[in-house]
Amino acid sequence: MSIAEIESAELALESSTGGLWREAWFRLRRNPGAIVGAFFVLTFVVIAAFAPLIAPYDPTIVPTVLPETCCPGPSSAHWFGVNVIGQDTFSRVIYGARLSLVVGIVSVAVGLSVGMFLGAIAGYIGGFVDSVIMRCMDVLLAIPGLLLAIGIVALDLPFDRLYQLMIAIGVTNIPIFARLLRGSILAQRENDFVLAARSVGVKRPTILFSHILPNAMSPMIVQGTLALATAIIDVAALGFLGLGPQDPSTPEWGNMLADAQDYLSSQPLLAVFPGIAIVISVLGFNLIGDGMREALDPKLRGRA
Repeated sequence: MSIAEIESAELALESSTGGLWREAWFRLRRNPGAIVGAFFVLTFVVIAAFAPLIAPYDPTIVPTVLPETCCPGPSSAHWFGVNVIGQDTFSRVIYGARLSLVVGIVSVAVGLSVGMFLGAIAGYIGGFVDSVIMRCMDVLLAIPGLLLAIGIVALDLPFDRLYQLMIAIGVTNIPIFARLLRGSILAQRENDFVLAARSVGVKRPTILFSHILPNAMSPMIVQGTLALATAIIDVAALGFLGLGPQDPSTPEWGNMLADAQDYLSSQPLLAVFPGIAIVISVLGFNLIGDGMREALDPKLRGRA
């Protein structure tokens, strides 16, 4: 067999794998942790999407007849019990999933889009532009994320508090995505396919968007999944600190934990149920993120 035939056989074997994403999907399906995470996330998304059909009561309405004693426990009428003003805890947990999911997705989308824009410019242009952008990102990273989010929400901007939460959590994610994409672009910028595109006169924006970015997106997708878990925690933390939605009747897991503080000794289930909801949703996104990282990272593929 000639050398050309050997090389063609090797190329045929390589092309039969189906590419990076197909291999990653195959490894992801064989990862038990990722399967469990996908189940948790899918359950979380279904509950959030169909909250009006699942929740038996309106979570914001206070009943006209208040309970005789504080916070009756679970019953056939109220599976998770009711809070101090008689609202159904199960319905509030269900609707809280919707709010956490919306805020998490929008805030991560804000951080991802702005971070990708800044990281792409810094990594591809380089020089003075790179230095200025990265020093600004270093300043943002020097401030603890939750503290930065508290400062932004405390500015009391002239629009709804829910939008302030999305912006605040999104801003904390910008430097993470920017630095990550910049590093990926720097690693891809000197590859052979980029040098070949330059040699034939392909324009720089085309090289960036058509050749470099598609090959640099894997770590961004993984980080986006992990950032969703962090965003859910941040939303709950801000709500617990009293910086959540302005309407106290809004069903939000952090608000529910804050309201349950004074009744932990008499009715601890008021804090247990929203706490479990936070843990399960965050665990699901973390498990999927770890599974995707192992599936997409060549150094970790042997573990998946």
